[in-house]
Amino acid sequence: MAQQWNRPALPPPRLTADVYETAGGEAYVLEIAAPGLTTEEITIEATPDNVKVATQRQQDEQDNGRQYIHREQPVRPMARLFEFPTEIDPDNIRATLEHGILKVYVPKAAASRPRVIKVDRAA
Repeated sequence: MAQQWNRPALPPPRLTADVYETAGGEAYVLEIAAPGLTTEEITIEATPDNVKVATQRQQDEQDNGRQYIHREQPVRPMARLFEFPTEIDPDNIRATLEHGILKVYVPKAAASRPRVIKVDRAA
């Protein structure tokens, strides 16, 4: 019975995310599962092509002295790179963390945003 704890039950932990485009097409939104993480444990880096999200969970003081038999809560650093089909505006990215979900609002670069062209009547 003790052997079952040594078998890998799950794939290695990674940041899981939903990525979608806003209704108006002006931005992308990343929704990343971040249960138990604090804002201090998350870093976000951006270039005009991509966004990198990294986490480093701080070792819990309650872990001192524990001898785990099995542990599935990720404590090692994790990172994920998100690439986009259009150029993004890294200077205006916003992020919030609420109820274990990291939401990253990634606006498209002005040249990549859809534009509405007004049609005038001929004179």
